[in-house]
Amino acid sequence: MSQAHETALVLSGGGAYGAFSVGVMKVLFAGRCPSNGYQSLEAGIFTGTSVGAFNAAVMAGHPKESSLETAFRLEKIWLDQISERAGGCGNGIFRLRNNPLEYTDPGCLGNPPEWAGRLFNDVLATGNYLMSRTANFLASSRPLIDRLLSSVNIGSFVDTQPFRELLQQVIDEQAIRESPKKLEVIATNWVSGEVKRFHNPDFHSGQGIVGITASAAIPGVFPPVAVVEDVCVDGGVVDNTPVGSAIGLGASDLHVIYLIPIPSVIPLQRPPATVDTMLRVYFLMLASIVDDDIETARWINAGKQAALQRMSAPDAEEFLNTIGRILGRIDLRASRIVNIHRYLPNQPLGGDLGMLDFSRDHIARRIEEGEQVALLHDCEESRCVLAKE
Repeated sequence: MSQAHETALVLSGGGAYGAFSVGVMKVLFAGRCPSNGYQSLEAGIFTGTSVGAFNAAVMAGHPKESSLETAFRLEKIWLDQISERAGGCGNGIFRLRNNPLEYTDPGCLGNPPEWAGRLFNDVLATGNYLMSRTANFLASSRPLIDRLLSSVNIGSFVDTQPFRELLQQVIDEQAIRESPKKLEVIATNWVSGEVKRFHNPDFHSGQGIVGITASAAIPGVFPPVAVVEDVCVDGGVVDNTPVGSAIGLGASDLHVIYLIPIPSVIPLQRPPATVDTMLRVYFLMLASIVDDDIETARWINAGKQAALQRMSAPDAEEFLNTIGRILGRIDLRASRIVNIHRYLPNQPLGGDLGMLDFSRDHIARRIEEGEQVALLHDCEESRCVLAKE
């Protein structure tokens, strides 16, 4: 059985579907999952992208608790602080600007200064959006249809202040910085397209919180985030399931939680709709990238086992590192033999916009589904990578 410092949780992105990961972790850490021989799991490495970055940061930020205790803490955050407020008054992640409900329902108004400030900011943001888009529309010489399309920006009507406030409440940067649990948060440099990584030492002066905010900034929905001199967005653009990051941090026993099912269980719509088609393309791209990483890890196991039969351990590791760098594949800084257990939803977790559904019922169902998947985990069916293969 691997030690905690060699055991990693890899948490992928997927908005509200992140609650599924909470259910899986509860079962793993309680010792109720067959993948760990029904032994309670302790993890010392957490890597995450987008909502997975948030979950990973919470898990790494409470080093004095057992992993199970922190998983229960995370569940409470999802149900009590992230889920939609009663009456549809917004959730802990985002709010829609100029939402009439917020200004007409007494239960949503809050205190007068808060209500007035929110209204002022909404009017100001909307006014700035209309002026800038109108100016660009009139000044452009592009064809009319191009100008109309370029005038639409959904992100201008989405306010992510609730998420920033949530992070201030639940993320303790000092605790993460001093934690023995390793953390890596993945974001994307929106200019260069390169991976932007945040580790424990980066959690100071609000920079770690900014990193999580950037990692969760879904392009076109949430606004990009300024990180020092860079502009960053959702890490899922380049690495939605950071398996290689966990291996690079020293993990040999990985538990990878996906939020998107394999494409074959997602029914094809007939006749197809544009949103369905775009989402299916996105899911296929994510599945292809992750499958490449998983198959590379399987190749590492087979290659190292074969190499160890013919050369010393240091020579075998250096040989595999060299091949890995040539191929440019998964991070092989520590090309050890690994076990990778995969936990995937066995059905779609919601409708086309389910990733943005933060209603309490939706979140509670996702947690329950995660628990069921972990309780019934089958390594062969999930195509896990096992060292004994």
